[in-house]
Amino acid sequence: MFEINRMFKKKFTRRDFLKYSSSLAILLGLSEMYVPQIASALEQIVSKKQPVIWLNGAACTGCTVSFANTDYPSVAELVLDRLSVKYMETLMAASGEVAEKALEDAIQQFKGKYVMVVEGAIPTKDDGIYLTVAGEPFVNKVRKVAEGAAYHIAMGTCASFGGIPAADPNPTGCKGLKDVIGGTVVNIPGCPAHPDWLVGTIVNILLFGKVPELDQYGRPKLFYGRVIHENCPRRGGYEQGRFIKKLGEELPDIEGCMGAKGCRGPVTSADCPHRLWNSGVSFCIAASAPCHGCVEPSFPQQSFYEPIPEVAKTIKAGETDQKKSAIGTFGASLGGALAGAAAAAGGLYFANEKAKHKAEKTEGV
Repeated sequence: MFEINRMFKKKFTRRDFLKYSSSLAILLGLSEMYVPQIASALEQIVSKKQPVIWLNGAACTGCTVSFANTDYPSVAELVLDRLSVKYMETLMAASGEVAEKALEDAIQQFKGKYVMVVEGAIPTKDDGIYLTVAGEPFVNKVRKVAEGAAYHIAMGTCASFGGIPAADPNPTGCKGLKDVIGGTVVNIPGCPAHPDWLVGTIVNILLFGKVPELDQYGRPKLFYGRVIHENCPRRGGYEQGRFIKKLGEELPDIEGCMGAKGCRGPVTSADCPHRLWNSGVSFCIAASAPCHGCVEPSFPQQSFYEPIPEVAKTIKAGETDQKKSAIGTFGASLGGALAGAAAAAGGLYFANEKAKHKAEKTEGV
């Protein structure tokens, strides 16, 4: 048996451990050649549980549910054996004063070492009185926890960019985590965020002691490096200019593009097409629904079910080409009909002239 048994508090063979390391390599988008490196790193840190403090702000708790659905590794393995979640209102058994004391103790004991995860937007208007936890404005709790954190992670679009709670007119002044605390914040947007995006980010921190490379919006390029349109299963419909104009319909012989119904795949960066959701079953576009761009800062401030400018131009150009083609066909048909009528008239004229000439000749004899 292998020393890594301590990792999951259960029997765990070397082969199982390497398979586990391989799954982490896939999760991080790395090739199989990195498996020995990952295994070695896990062996070194297996005795060190990463402390985590998870705060819940203005949200629907969907990201917690999404996180709980993670497969590789399972949330039980991750939370109970690899992480030490010191405070997480939704899942922790404690409540009230006991829970708040656990939070205070964690901040003091693990200062400079714990990972701070914030789920949900942060109300800031009127000193944040529109959301209080244990009698304290949530925004104050966020700032206090942020001071002692080694890493700051915003889980979901609400925590990353404000999301739905910050939509116009935003009466409570909701903001994303970075807008409240500044500094380096790893944004894991999504409504909800895919569990792999958070798990992969945390594993990256555990393995390499740093956050993964981030894009201009603070998102890990590992998961948000390509636009959905590049790997869309309905891209063939887009290339052929065949768009679904009515939700629920399907075009013959091809999966029509959802662009006419507001799909934002061409301007949304995420790996949904091959990451897939619900244990690798499907994702929005594959389920015949347009992508709403929930991982982008603009969500949900854009018009739903209306084509984006880039797609609208393509649709208009296609409709213009179809009209030109139809006019050309009609013109050719009309031209042929006129030519046929002219030929018939000419033939009739010469037939009449010939008959007239013959009659005159007969009278002369």
